[in-house]
Amino acid sequence: MSKISSRKFFFIGLLLYGITDLSQAQVGIGTTTPDASAALDITARGSVIGLLLPRLTTSQRDATIKSPSAGLVIYNNTTNTLQVAISTSLWLDMATGVNSSAASGTTSSTGRIGIGTTSPNANAVLDVMSTTKGVLLPRSASDPTGAAGMVYYNTTTDQVRLHNGTMWVVLTY
Repeated sequence: MSKISSRKFFFIGLLLYGITDLSQAQVGIGTTTPDASAALDITARGSVIGLLLPRLTTSQRDATIKSPSAGLVIYNNTTNTLQVAISTSLWLDMATGVNSSAASGTTSSTGRIGIGTTSPNANAVLDVMSTTKGVLLPRSASDPTGAAGMVYYNTTTDQVRLHNGTMWVVLTY
């Protein structure tokens, strides 16, 4: 029997939690009392501070994500930037404000988790659905040890920061 890595264990736990808690209005990771304004509240514990987003190259993004839903977020390893789908046909680069075309078609999907939905979007690993709440990023007063694609909210500077694989950058767009 092979050992389960801590990352796989975390994802299995998150998946089971998401499946058993789909009907709950708020979900907390690292907290038992999620903020009332958040559908998902990720609270840092100790040195675990950031949210690591799905990381894809531009080629992987275009080959695997077809007609993305507006709001889908990835870290693009080719451009070292955060990208958000602003429609089913456009990606917005959050560092430059430049749009690029999204691939069209149908995405096949496995292993999706939904919060506030029983049918998560095929393009998403995690689909948080709410018309009245947002998602709280992990919060910290200083930059943690980063990994490419990690995002957190700096409470000292009131900035959302992204690690681009080399350094923390402020998302200003």
